[in-house]
Amino acid sequence: MLVLFFLSLIGTGFAGLKGYCSLYKGTIEILKRPPKELKVNLGDRVSILCAAHGHGMSDPYVYWIKGLGPGYEEKGKNMGPVAVGKSTLYIEKVTEDDIDTYRCVVKDCCSSKQENMDVDIHVSDETCEDVYGLGAVLYGATWEFKNWTAAVQSCKDMGMRIAFPQNPTENAKILQDIQASFTSHPNARKYAHENWVWIGGHDTAVEGEWREIRTGELVSWFNWEYSQPDNWTKGDKHLAGQDCVGIRRTNGKWDDSFVHHERPYVCECPDKEIKMKN
Repeated sequence: MLVLFFLSLIGTGFAGLKGYCSLYKGTIEILKRPPKELKVNLGDRVSILCAAHGHGMSDPYVYWIKGLGPGYEEKGKNMGPVAVGKSTLYIEKVTEDDIDTYRCVVKDCCSSKQENMDVDIHVSDETCEDVYGLGAVLYGATWEFKNWTAAVQSCKDMGMRIAFPQNPTENAKILQDIQASFTSHPNARKYAHENWVWIGGHDTAVEGEWREIRTGELVSWFNWEYSQPDNWTKGDKHLAGQDCVGIRRTNGKWDDSFVHHERPYVCECPDKEIKMKN
């Protein structure tokens, strides 16, 4: 009955729709919420349902957006027609171009009621393997957002250590491997606007006393970006300052940054020493 009433208002124009909206002030229930992330292999089929129902109102609009970046801040590209009640993100065979972030938007046609549900579709990192055209790398970049502490732990969880260069040769190789991964790995395309990658240096214990998290030893060689480190406190918002090191993926220079910032990170591959001897 509600649907028939709504259809009858189409011919009455905006005034009729305004009257309809004033009569029905209901709530939206999410019936099927997409997963926050989905790991796939290239060539897989993907089908993700997003569905909602209107209580005391018509069912809401549902549609998908692609290309929001890992921080879900970009506008993104509309994936197709707007549906009512439910919409399915369907990919017949996943290609590298499909490895992206997506958003299901559930929106009421009459009000500002809206809910966004984000999905990160990614492939397995295989951080140190010769896949996706990376070649034989000594350092494996992982393209996901983590704060510095979580990045250090993630490398450990994968049986590795977070990378940290001790000399210009190692710094150049880390930069080379990051750039190889950035241009070849399907997961990296989402990070086009992220210039920094976490490495394992910090001065969290004593300000200005930079140490390697891997060994606890003092850092003896530095490659700071111009005017860094500056221990910026962002006014009075972060009085502890910037205590952790990131490497710029474009030139290999370093920057001190806030420990809570989320960035990609680079681990030292477990067979690094063997590969270097060969």
